[in-house]
Amino acid sequence: MHQFIHRQLLRSAFLVMCVFGMLVQGGALVRAQGNAELDTALSLTSGRSVVVEVKNGKVQNEVGRNANSSTYFSLASVSKTLTAALVLKLAEQKKIDLDTSMRTYLPEIFPPSTADAFGAQPVWAFLNHATGMASHNFKAVTSGKTTYQQYGEFAATLTPSAPVGRYLYSNDNYVLLTLLIEKVTKLKFESAAWRMVWQPLGVAGGYLNTTTRATQVLGGSGAWMSSARDIAVLFDALNPQTPGKKILTTPWLQKMHEVRYSSEYRNGLRYLKGRWGHTGSLSRARTAVMVGNGGTVYVVLSEGATPQSSDKLFNSLAAIDSRRKEK
Repeated sequence: MHQFIHRQLLRSAFLVMCVFGMLVQGGALVRAQGNAELDTALSLTSGRSVVVEVKNGKVQNEVGRNANSSTYFSLASVSKTLTAALVLKLAEQKKIDLDTSMRTYLPEIFPPSTADAFGAQPVWAFLNHATGMASHNFKAVTSGKTTYQQYGEFAATLTPSAPVGRYLYSNDNYVLLTLLIEKVTKLKFESAAWRMVWQPLGVAGGYLNTTTRATQVLGGSGAWMSSARDIAVLFDALNPQTPGKKILTTPWLQKMHEVRYSSEYRNGLRYLKGRWGHTGSLSRARTAVMVGNGGTVYVVLSEGATPQSSDKLFNSLAAIDSRRKEK
């Protein structure tokens, strides 16, 4: 009896492999017809990659290279949008005041006795990369830091290199926001993300990747792992123009999209070419999420080192969305 069951399982596995092999064309897993446009974005990537088009939480089209819309990838800096959503949710719940200095919430990292310009900045400034602080994640790694807690403590000792209030993209800001979330919620970042974002949205959401030297210090700044489908659900939930589940009330969704310091970066969202989303790059990750004018969410996740800039992926998605509007 056991041998019969074993043979049946092997036969089923073989059939699945055959079907899978029929779906693979030139290294790309085709899941729907009419994906030539998504293939143009896929062609910009290398290694395991996927391009997905999602509308109202449902996958409309996808193409992939040894991956699909459920495959987990590093989000790199797209992680920041999740972190920002958590901070805004805490503000909506009146658990933090975004106009209050970061030092107020993290006195153990920014002692009250210090008169530093970094810790004196309001939480809004950290959300918008307006603290004047550059990124020091590589320096944190080379100096022996192995956790995002250590990176945050290290960053708090540094001096801003640009005028306060000017846009300067920095992982330091979002590592400290990660610590802020943990301090206020009394939960680890993963648990806070699950309870406040992913569970209400009804998706698994993912987890923090702490398995590499690069990601173990990044926390909510760049170490989140998720699938293209789940991250598309998050971005749809942050769109005040679409129906469906939202994790913030309408006034707070509007606040997330408001210009506070720079029009190109708004509270965890990048604005490029009249569209919004986020991009990310690590040594072996290139990612981009772009929300089209009609509410469609496009996602590219890749484990390769190309293109050099993830902005190229974002622009490719924006071009696809423009062509869809013209048809």
